[in-house]
Amino acid sequence: MRAVALWLFVILSMPGADRDTHQVHFYVHADTDSVSVAGDSLVGTQVREDFFQYISGDVRVIYGPTQITSDEAVRNVTRRRTSFMHEAVLIDEGDTLRADSLHYDEELEIGRATGNVRLSDGEVVTRSPVGIHYVDEKRIEFPEGLRLQDSTTTLTGQNGLYRVDDKVADLVGAVKMESRDVRLIADSLMHYRNFSISLARGSVRYLIASGNDSTWVAGERVEYNAEDSLSVIRGSPFLMHLAHDSLSVDTLMIQAELLRMQDRAGNRHLNAGKRVRVWNHSLAALADSMIYDRSREDTNQLIWLYGEPFVWMNDTQLTGDTIKVVMKDGVMDSLLIWGNAFIAQEDSSMKRINQVKGRNVVSTLSGDSVRIFIVGPNAEAVYFSKDAENQPDGALEASGDEIRMQFKGDSLQTLTFSTDILGTRYPEDAIPEGLGLEGLKWSPLQKPVKGELLRDFSTDIFKWMP
Repeated sequence: MRAVALWLFVILSMPGADRDTHQVHFYVHADTDSVSVAGDSLVGTQVREDFFQYISGDVRVIYGPTQITSDEAVRNVTRRRTSFMHEAVLIDEGDTLRADSLHYDEELEIGRATGNVRLSDGEVVTRSPVGIHYVDEKRIEFPEGLRLQDSTTTLTGQNGLYRVDDKVADLVGAVKMESRDVRLIADSLMHYRNFSISLARGSVRYLIASGNDSTWVAGERVEYNAEDSLSVIRGSPFLMHLAHDSLSVDTLMIQAELLRMQDRAGNRHLNAGKRVRVWNHSLAALADSMIYDRSREDTNQLIWLYGEPFVWMNDTQLTGDTIKVVMKDGVMDSLLIWGNAFIAQEDSSMKRINQVKGRNVVSTLSGDSVRIFIVGPNAEAVYFSKDAENQPDGALEASGDEIRMQFKGDSLQTLTFSTDILGTRYPEDAIPEGLGLEGLKWSPLQKPVKGELLRDFSTDIFKWMP
């Protein structure tokens, strides 16, 4: 049995003025090896091979740098285990763990706290029904759920781990995060408090809301930096941006293999990479990569598409090396194509494709549905005409420095050439077989459709209302 040194201090107050009563205070202090025990009272007893200490009233037990206090405690000196009852408090190098009760193993340096467990270091508060504190390893496990809250972020999960030294929280199971304008759910999440960075994995869904704008994001992995308002989303992510006003809701949908999104000083910047698909009620697009910029100070939005991009406006298909789209109030305002510009449109009644190509294209939208395309230089066109009864009536093959086309809806109204026109008019019975322009990439089946983009996400992206 370990040696136990026990001191009893009795302090008697001086007699009062009437000399009839005395106040007596008992204070108990015991040392066992490297453990210091203090309290208002202490009773020692031997039970078979184990020696117990029963301490009550202002209990304080110190194990090296670790101090535990409570109203009452029972210490098995032989087995070096202590149970602290009623408002147990464990303090270890600035971290404070509070609980209704705590059971501490001195040899393993493990404390199991139960009932209203709270961990605090002055900046963060962690709450849970149960906490297992591995003092030497500087980590705390929360097997029955965890809620962590600091100045910027609130986290909850069904199971959690907190590493005290590097201030990292690791949560698993129905994880929820709230940080500034962000609401997030995931299967698991690791939060680095020192860097304000969160790494979420497994069916991640989150919402960024500000004013009349809201952005819903779904993906398999999300890296979120709260300090820089930066999100990186991987695993076939899907984004849906909603801009509300008093009359309507503007919707923009983006799907890709990688999204990088940042919102700072009122400006939203988004990079999308690999197999990018875009849908808006005024256009659809396909590209290898994309840049999207939106400012809260005005209603303009810029979309840059790279890597042999496709853009569809109703039944008109546009391709080129690089495409820039300017949108205003959610509607396409203008479009520019640089390099290998090509415009194709199928006449559904004739099943023929009208084609125009050139080096560049400038397009503007006038009114509700009038679109103007200026193609050049080195413009070429193949146009299939119809007679007054809407029947096929030959074709025109022509080239010039510049071509101007005006559409109303999907109907071509005018086709004019600027200078140096060269062309051939073919009657219907003399149209060459396979008449068309080199470089045509007619791919209407690749056009992104709203229903298809939403198919995998419409069921569950709104299943939670944070």
